[in-house]
Amino acid sequence: MACPLKFQSLHISLPFHEFPAQVMSRPGSLKSRRNFVPVRLRGPFWIRVGLLIAFGLFSGCTWVQKRQEERQELCRQCIEQSFSAQQAGELDQARNYLDDALTSSPNHAEIWWNLAEISIQQDRYSDAIDELKRYVELQENDPHGHLRLAQLYYLQNDLELASTSLKEVRRRIPGNIDALMLSARLARKQGEPQAALTDYYHVLQVSPMHVEATLELTEMLLTRDDPVRAASILRELARQDLAPDDRVRTHLNLGIAYGQLERWETAVDHLMIAQGETEHPSARDRYRLAYAQYRAGANQQALEILLQLADAGLWSDRAEQLYATITGTASQQHLAPGVVTASLASSSRIILDNEYSSTGTISSPEASVEQESIVPPEWQKD
Repeated sequence: MACPLKFQSLHISLPFHEFPAQVMSRPGSLKSRRNFVPVRLRGPFWIRVGLLIAFGLFSGCTWVQKRQEERQELCRQCIEQSFSAQQAGELDQARNYLDDALTSSPNHAEIWWNLAEISIQQDRYSDAIDELKRYVELQENDPHGHLRLAQLYYLQNDLELASTSLKEVRRRIPGNIDALMLSARLARKQGEPQAALTDYYHVLQVSPMHVEATLELTEMLLTRDDPVRAASILRELARQDLAPDDRVRTHLNLGIAYGQLERWETAVDHLMIAQGETEHPSARDRYRLAYAQYRAGANQQALEILLQLADAGLWSDRAEQLYATITGTASQQHLAPGVVTASLASSSRIILDNEYSSTGTISSPEASVEQESIVPPEWQKD
């Protein structure tokens, strides 16, 4: 009885679903022993093999995962160290950290993006383009990578490649303001003013007080002899709380617009605001104000500006012609700056306003200067 009980116990311990349906032999029979003994030996062997394989695969996956986590942690640390170095102005050290990260994670897109940003800060635009191209390869569906690449091509004056990259951006995010601004600038450089105007107006539909779009649009309008519309837009912008540089640019453009409208006193007001808030006004801006003062009838103020230009070594043929026009002297071909750089306190250099005609020029037969030569380019008539 012991033997049948033993096999019966073995039989009961095996799961039935592992076997095909068949007529079971009597427990304890020879046939039963032949059927059961192989199962008892075969079952545990394959189970052990399966467990070993599973354990091996699990161990392998765990090792790979651990290595990936280690690389990711190293990469994260390098990126953080690079960022800290950038904040401290140590750009070369920041680049070294990212180069270290590349050794373990050459296909980490963020590393390539950060490398490109460092290259841009170092004015290494060719390197930045190569690094951004690598980023775009790894993140081809990121429109911002294409946009940054387009901006770099634009800075390098490679307008065709800039347009190609920009198309990828417009296809993915058609209403992006940065993309629209770049599109407008590209159109201006490529001689497509109407397309540029369309893009600028599109920006202003999305963001009505976008400062850069407003300023660039009005500058285009001024070059197209549309000062009325430009002045209207700029007056609204001037009411906003602007950054100092934008405020200067706004009043400068307003001065130019009113000059085109021949409202010279108003033009002088805005040009003086712009110059007063500029630390180092250019010779061109200073001459423009002198000419506007002259046209507004403020000849003494115009002369003072011209003498300041001479003292600063910024004398030019146009300044010489304007000086001759105001003083009624013949233009001297080789007039040295020293001739007109006497102190402003010198009465010989100052002409009283009542000595001028109603047109703003001195009544003298010697004033034979060609008027067109003294007009700043933005106020010249076609």
